[in-house]
Amino acid sequence: MVKKILYVVLALVVIYFVLCLVGPSVIKVERSVSMNASADAIKSQITDYNVFNSWSPWAEKDTAMKITIEGQAGTVGHKYTWEGNKDVGKGTMELTSISADTVAEKLDFAGKGVSDVFFILKPEGTATNFTWAMNMNVPFFGRGMMLFFKGQMDKMLGGDFEKGLAKLKAVVEAVPVAKTYNGYEIKEVIWPEKNYYGKKATLPFEKLSGFFAENFPKIFNDAITAKLQHTGPPSAIFFSYDEQKQTTECAAVISVADGELKHWEKFNVPAADIALHVAYYGSYDKITKAHSAINEYMKEKGLAHSVAIEEYISDPMTEKDTTKWLTNIYYVLKGNGAVQINVQ
Repeated sequence: MVKKILYVVLALVVIYFVLCLVGPSVIKVERSVSMNASADAIKSQITDYNVFNSWSPWAEKDTAMKITIEGQAGTVGHKYTWEGNKDVGKGTMELTSISADTVAEKLDFAGKGVSDVFFILKPEGTATNFTWAMNMNVPFFGRGMMLFFKGQMDKMLGGDFEKGLAKLKAVVEAVPVAKTYNGYEIKEVIWPEKNYYGKKATLPFEKLSGFFAENFPKIFNDAITAKLQHTGPPSAIFFSYDEQKQTTECAAVISVADGELKHWEKFNVPAADIALHVAYYGSYDKITKAHSAINEYMKEKGLAHSVAIEEYISDPMTEKDTTKWLTNIYYVLKGNGAVQINVQ
């Protein structure tokens, strides 16, 4: 009798093992909706975890859940950590990739599984088709069970996705439609005072990349040697731009909180009530279109700027897909003091 029971148990184990071999390693859940909003307007919501709870389908399941938000909104590494009741559990979400048409994040359920989440944006005239997709990785010994529960998982999670998409649609469509310039939305932001160190030069356009490639490593190495904490990515300050002569007066710089970096020029950009901002995704040789958009905006509104600043968020050495290269472009408007330059 005991042997028969052991044989039955062994047979069940073998059968389940076979089911695990043929069961799904990934469960895919996907829902889409059309939103009467631009891709940029939607992206500003989904890449900022500070506003996630305004459209999250899970926030209402535990209004007292503990939330921690880390990193800079809109950039890779931005993270949302939660811990709540049995309905929401605990875990982290982290932005892992941002391009013109796709935002990716890693969803970690605190040791209970990791999933890849994708938000895909496809402009359709004045609207955007928005897709929320998740690839849930299934551990080997859970694959047999998922043969039978795959449909239920899609129904359960898909229902949450549908609820979240409806709330997100309401949020983004309630925001007045922003006018675009050359396909870019221009945002007016507050510019905090910043100090930079670097090297200034007047150069033809074709020599810009070489100038930056030569000086950025030197500045960062000297800052490390001087134990000077930099507070941002490698940047460029543009003082003038001559389209006819194809030249620009600019500086390759890094921003610092305090201290002095000897043998480099110091640049102080005073605080401004308004700076114009564009988040540009793409290769550097096509960035002129984004600058033209800001110039069109300033011309229409009768504005003038003191300096233009490019912040190179992405590292081309590690990110080969140029559509994912993010450059923050800022035009600091005049009337807030001149940029001060000192040679240390």
